Amino acid sequence: MALKDKIKFLKDTTKIEQKSTSAIADSTCNQVCFPLMYRDDNYYKLACLIYDDFVNKLNINGTLTEQMIRDVVVKHISEYSIPKAVLKHEISEFVINNLLYFGPITTLIKLAGDNLNDILINTKDYIDIIYAGQTISTPLCFRSEEELRKLINRMLSASNRKVDESHPIVSAKLTDGSRLEVQIPPVAANLNKDGKPGAYVTLRKFREIPLLFESLIDSGMMDLKMAYFLINAIKGKLNIVVSGGTSSGKTTFLNSLTRFIDEGDQLLTIEDTKEMKPQMPCHSIRSFEARPPNEEGAGEISIEALLKTALRSSPRRIIVGECRGPEIVTMLNAMNTGHPGSMTTIHSDDTKEAIVRIENMFLEARPTANMGFVRSQIISAVDLIVQLIRFPDGTRRIVKISEPEKRVEESGVVAMLDLLEFKRSGGGINPMNSHGEFIAVSASSRAIKKMLDNGVDMDSRIFDNDFVVTKDMVIDELIHFPPSRMCGWKENYMAEIIQNSYSDGKNIVERWSNL
Repeated sequence: MALKDKIKFLKDTTKIEQKSTSAIADSTCNQVCFPLMYRDDNYYKLACLIYDDFVNKLNINGTLTEQMIRDVVVKHISEYSIPKAVLKHEISEFVINNLLYFGPITTLIKLAGDNLNDILINTKDYIDIIYAGQTISTPLCFRSEEELRKLINRMLSASNRKVDESHPIVSAKLTDGSRLEVQIPPVAANLNKDGKPGAYVTLRKFREIPLLFESLIDSGMMDLKMAYFLINAIKGKLNIVVSGGTSSGKTTFLNSLTRFIDEGDQLLTIEDTKEMKPQMPCHSIRSFEARPPNEEGAGEISIEALLKTALRSSPRRIIVGECRGPEIVTMLNAMNTGHPGSMTTIHSDDTKEAIVRIENMFLEARPTANMGFVRSQIISAVDLIVQLIRFPDGTRRIVKISEPEKRVEESGVVAMLDLLEFKRSGGGINPMNSHGEFIAVSASSRAIKKMLDNGVDMDSRIFDNDFVVTKDMVIDELIHFPPSRMCGWKENYMAEIIQNSYSDGKNIVERWSNL
């Protein structure tokens, strides 16, 4: 299909679903407009009254489907005098979500869509969300702690988990892959508005539609020069550690990088809770997921154990979703012994701090290890550290790409060479300022040499600020890795990506002709 015809086809297939004005995510202001019934106590009380009346009259005979319930709910609501048409729709959704799904949680997931990062429940009275990187207080709540606990049990049942006073902390996963963390009293110590102890719930929602590397460039996470360098770093099989704080975009970024792994390189991913969706052909990916211990404390399968079995499974590259314990020892050994191009993430605020964090994890796992040996392992294993930051306005950026030098500073810390960075405007006085420019800092020797050893001859002038990386140069690299090679790719994915990722009228095809 010619590019012109493809653009027309995609435009024709990306008609955005019409939604009521009270239930839409406003992408221009990065806010969620909440339903009318939650913004007026009288309407909310009416919705609860209708729900209770409906449940009392409901005669369950056989399996209920959503369509069956929806038909009966619409008829039931018509018996009430409701002043606004949109309110009828909202109350109908309220009944269905509470009866069949996860109540307010399902409502928020439907409202916020792919911009929803987290749902934070603090007792029955407070539900906040992290939306497009920003925390927003919502008017949604639960009617009682009993209702909240029933919903928690419903969510946990999907993974055969339960929470009680003897096991007040539980981690689980919903059927859509969302990560669930629950704490109840006595661990959860806050009192609700009724003066009773309440439960906490944190739900991490993962995107159903993958963010492409092009999307990250367009969002300002990186510039064309960083993008060009990173594509070649993956092709050149550099071992990469992605560092950043919570919700800085580490997993999303790591997913986008997997697209540039050669189809012949068998990739094996290992995670505590499965979050990664590598953008590669299906036959090239194997995924392992750790298992927590059961109620008796038995049956645990740790990331370290998975990593050890992975090394016997003939992978070419290994990705550990997050290193935060003894698995760092095995990970460094894998990077050093025949698995070039492996990657992982860690929690840290700077590339130099990331090295110190790796050292501490290693020593916690091997307390008798010699520090000189530990640092030599890190220096030989890690080729690049990429630092991500989420700014207060929700913007995520790569603020630094560094490579460990093969020397230790007088202070005893591994020396780091900064290659590319994001320089904040205003002289960098305000470290949280999200405005600035991407610049080259130093020329790499180690990374360039390893790329060359693996058959990738990248123009070393990239580290000269006068050297301009053009969009055509990036497209020339991207064109060899079309999204259609991704596992699970569907013909309508492109339309969905356009619809969900772009709102300014310029679609991804017009921006990136290689797609």
